[in-house]
Amino acid sequence: MGNHMVNRRHLFGLAGAGGAALAIPGLLPTPANAAVPHPPAAWPTEFVEVTPSVEGDIAWYDVSHWGVEGKGWSDTAAYYDRLPAKAEGVVTPEVWVRSRNSSGLLTRFVTDSTIFRARYRLSLATVAMYHMPAIGHSGVDLYARTPEGQDAWLANTHPAAQNVDQQMGIAVDPGERLYTAYLPLYNSPQRLEIGVQAGAKFLGVAPRTTPPAVFYGSSIMQGGVASRPGMSITALLGRRFDVPTINLGFSGNARMEPEIAQLLTELDASVYVVDSSPNMNPQQISERAEPFIRILRAARPDTPIVMVEDRRYGDGQFVEFRRTRNAQNAAALRTAYENLRASGVRGLSYLSADKLPGPEELVDGSHPSDLGMATYAKAYEKVLRPILRRHDH
Repeated sequence: MGNHMVNRRHLFGLAGAGGAALAIPGLLPTPANAAVPHPPAAWPTEFVEVTPSVEGDIAWYDVSHWGVEGKGWSDTAAYYDRLPAKAEGVVTPEVWVRSRNSSGLLTRFVTDSTIFRARYRLSLATVAMYHMPAIGHSGVDLYARTPEGQDAWLANTHPAAQNVDQQMGIAVDPGERLYTAYLPLYNSPQRLEIGVQAGAKFLGVAPRTTPPAVFYGSSIMQGGVASRPGMSITALLGRRFDVPTINLGFSGNARMEPEIAQLLTELDASVYVVDSSPNMNPQQISERAEPFIRILRAARPDTPIVMVEDRRYGDGQFVEFRRTRNAQNAAALRTAYENLRASGVRGLSYLSADKLPGPEELVDGSHPSDLGMATYAKAYEKVLRPILRRHDH
C-alpha cells in the first residue's frame, strides 16, 4: 500500500463566464473536447491528493484515503459500516449485521485515465441472491459526469467470489471527468481500491458536508433488489437532487425501534424519510410510529419528516391476506400521521402507496425491479422537491 498523503484543496469558480469550464489545478489542461460539466451542475469544491500504490501499468488508490459519502458517523467499527461502533449491542443483532453492508455509500474522484479497475475483498462470501444479481448485491457501480452535468452509468464489477480484481468496462474517450463509484448494496468491501493508468492525473473528491437526506427503511430502501448499486432509491435521488444521502435501510428489520430514532437524531439531516412499514404489522405501527416521530421531532424541531406507506404486494389483487395486511398497515400509519398533526407536530409530509410501484414493477411481488426503483424515486421526488428547495434557501 502506498503512503497516505492528503492535501485538501478548496476550489471555487471552476466554471468561468459563459459556462466555460476551467481546468482543475493539479490535473491536465482541459482539452477542447473534454467532458466538463456546465451549470447548474458544478464541479465539487474540495479535492484530496493521494499517493497511489503503483503496480505495473496500474496506479491503485485506496478509497479510505479521501473518503466515502453516505456515512452518518465516522466512528465505525469497520470503515464501510453504516452505524457507529457504539450501536452494537444497542440495536438488535439483525440490524447490526445489516448495518455492516455498504449500501448507499459512494466515492467520487476526478481523473483523465481512460481505464478503470476495482480491487476489493468482500466481507461476505455470498455475492448474490436468487432474486438479486451479483452486480447489485456485491458490485461497484461506476458513473461518469457528462458535458451537460449529468452523472451517467459507465461500468461496474461483476463479482463471482469474495476477492474481486476487475477492469470496469472498456477504455473510455480521453478527457478529465468527475466519476462516482457506488458501493455494494448487500455486501461490503473490507478494503476498496480504484485502479487507473499509472501516470494519469487523479484527485479524490472529499465527501460533501452539506446536510444529507436521511432515509430509514426496509430491504427496499437498502436496495433490494436493484440490478446494480446506482439504481437504489437513495442513489437515484442523490443524482436527481445532487445532494448527499444516507441510506439506513435494514433488510427485514426496520421496525421503528426507539434506539434507531435516537441514532437518527444525531444526524444533521435536511430531511428524514421513514419508510419502514413493509417490515411491520399494523399493531407495531400503531404502537411505535408516533413515539418514533416524536423522538425525531423533539431533537430536531425544524427538520422535515416524510412518512411513507407500505407498498402493496404484487399478488394482493388475488390474495386476501396481502390486501388486508397492506390496508391495515396503511390505516395505522395514516392514523399516526393524523394524530401527530392534530397534537401540534409540524413539518410532516405523507406519501401514500398509490404512488408506489405496481405489480409489474416488482421482482418477487415485494421488492422493486430497476423500473420499480425509478417509480419509487419519482414518487419521492414529488414530495422531496419542495422540502429540499426550502432547505437550500
